[in-house]
Amino acid sequence: MNTVSVWVSRCVFFCSAFVNPAFAQDTPLPSDTATDELMRRVLPATPEVIKEFKDAGMSGVRAHQLTDDERSKIAHALSSLPSLHRTILADRLERLSFLDGIAGEGTALTAPSGKDDTYSITFRASVINESLTEFLTTKEQRLFTSFDGSPRIAVSADGLDALTFAFLHESTHIVDNVIGIKTNPQNPLIVNQWKSLKTLKMPYANSIISNTTFRGAGKIPIEQAPSVYDALASSPFVTLYSTAAASEDIAELVAWYQERKIAKATLVIEIIGADAKVLRRYEPLKFPLVVARYAQVKKLLLSPSPRRISPVASD
Repeated sequence: MNTVSVWVSRCVFFCSAFVNPAFAQDTPLPSDTATDELMRRVLPATPEVIKEFKDAGMSGVRAHQLTDDERSKIAHALSSLPSLHRTILADRLERLSFLDGIAGEGTALTAPSGKDDTYSITFRASVINESLTEFLTTKEQRLFTSFDGSPRIAVSADGLDALTFAFLHESTHIVDNVIGIKTNPQNPLIVNQWKSLKTLKMPYANSIISNTTFRGAGKIPIEQAPSVYDALASSPFVTLYSTAAASEDIAELVAWYQERKIAKATLVIEIIGADAKVLRRYEPLKFPLVVARYAQVKKLLLSPSPRRISPVASD
């Protein structure tokens, strides 16, 4: 995602604490070199990045002043990343920033920093304390048209906090770029799903899951929600957002795999009728074709990290 306009419409995958709000404060902070090094990359966004957001119409964008408590949460989130991710970020992450005034439908922007094959990640600061369950529900509901008295979509998640999931997703984009997953059509993580970066393979290209707003289509009538999630349950995609592009598929799968591995995460999508009864219930982390991909993710996370000759210098 190299432009703010694309990011605003599409990078809306996660959000907030699924556990006790005291999680970040009460859990002892592991001390390791990679986390300490990454915390040194927590810096104000550059004027160029802020200008990108303002050019996209977000006139109130400004640097967020992190509190000590927020810095603690960031450190905890970074310490929860897989070793592969932390090693690559220590080598390739130039800047990690948080901004106020970003539209609520966006969560993060990961982009080349313009400095020696490095990257910057800029987060909407409110994601630090936002409810993941609420955010995911809102995101899924935007995929469907609805009316008073119609069924509704509800998503519930349990696992780590939102910021950790945000870091997992965004840092996977950098890992993907460095290792070259999405650009290798024969890579086991994408070979059965993607014909090109944004073109799905059959039968998914003709499936109803390929016709959502995540792929540039219009909203789907809420009455078709069972068909949408039935189709998702028969696919290798852990979320509908995974179908947006090969890069998002990889980031979503790795993020949820790690959530499941270290926090026994759960993800439930329900279609709820006007009478508040559950009409359909889905558990994407247990979809058979999703589970079949976990071995590929495990192999990726155990792979050696490519290193550059010169480490990134933090300002």
